[in-house]
Amino acid sequence: MPRRLGEIAVPQDPISASAWQFARRTLPAYLFDHSVRSYCWAAAIAAREGLAFEPRLLWPASLMHDVGLTRIGRSRACFEYDGADVARRFVLRQGMSPLDADVVARAIVLHMAPSVTEADGAEAVLLDRATALDVRGVRADLVADVRGPIDAAHPRGAFDRLFRAAIQREVALRTDCQSARLLARLGS
Repeated sequence: MPRRLGEIAVPQDPISASAWQFARRTLPAYLFDHSVRSYCWAAAIAAREGLAFEPRLLWPASLMHDVGLTRIGRSRACFEYDGADVARRFVLRQGMSPLDADVVARAIVLHMAPSVTEADGAEAVLLDRATALDVRGVRADLVADVRGPIDAAHPRGAFDRLFRAAIQREVALRTDCQSARLLARLGS
C-alpha cells in the first residue's frame, strides 16, 4: 500500500492496509482505481475547504463503497446497502469499533443518496462529493491541482463504460434502487 498518492497521504494503520488488500483482491481494476481516486478526491476537497475528517474511516469507506456492484446477482439489496454490510462486517473483523464501523457503513449507503448533509458526517459528505466528481465530473475543478499523479497511478481506462454497464445490471434487477436515478443522470 502506498504512503501517498500524489499529494494525498494514505492512512497506514492495520485496518487501512487490510482494506487496501481486500479491495485489490475483490474489485475489478476499473472499480479499484475509481475507489482509490474517490478517496483522493475526498481528501483533496477536505483540504481545500478545511473540512475535518477521519482518514482511517474514509479510506475503507472509499475503497469498499462499490463492492456491492460485484455482488448484484447474489444480493437482494441495492448495491450500496449490500456493500455497506460487507464493509461493516469486514472492518469489525479487523478490530474497528462498532461506532466507527457504523460511520464507514453510513458513508457507503449515503454515497448514492439524493442529498447528503453535514449532519450525516464528514466522511459521508466527502464520499458522496468525491464519487459524484469521479463518476459525473461534478466540480472537477476542486481537484485539478492534485489530479495528474493520481490519474496516472489509477487511470480511468474503460471506467465509464464498465461502470455504466454495472449500474444497468442493477437497474435491470432492482428498479427501485438509487442506481435508476444515477443512470438517468448519466443519460441512459
